[in-house]
Amino acid sequence: MAYYIGQIVGILVTIGAIVNLQLKNKKHMFILSIVVNLLSALNIYLLGGAGSGAIICVVAVFQLFVSLWHDKKGTDVHLAEQIIFFVLYVTAGVITFKSPIDILSIAAAILYMLAMFQKKEQNIRLFLLGNMTCWTVYHAVLGSTAIFAQIAGIISSLIAMYRYRKK
Repeated sequence: MAYYIGQIVGILVTIGAIVNLQLKNKKHMFILSIVVNLLSALNIYLLGGAGSGAIICVVAVFQLFVSLWHDKKGTDVHLAEQIIFFVLYVTAGVITFKSPIDILSIAAAILYMLAMFQKKEQNIRLFLLGNMTCWTVYHAVLGSTAIFAQIAGIISSLIAMYRYRKK
């Protein structure tokens, strides 16, 4: 039963990913990303996924809250905060490491960290392309419907990059 619920959650992740990268407003992108990351963690957990994937999605939620706070205050992310999240992602990935595929979730996490600390939406989308590529392979190995979120996210991101390009 958990398998089927996990696959349904993966479909919800897909819908969120498609909508997220088409949003123009950075704050809205971050808020929807919180929801998508929580659903992704649940998807991976329910499918008995590789170790690091679920915990990395949870750490991403904390990073998003920090990013939202900085965005609201109009302040830059400090180097110390970037280092803390880098350490959190790598530590969470290493502690929960179960198989070589977990390396992809750690790489995806680092790219995600870099994306969430960008000021420009186009830069966010660029780093997320790398992130989603790593997650695509991860979800393929896991056999999750969330792979469609990553594929749709890659396509959506490319469309948004074209749509919101500077002319």
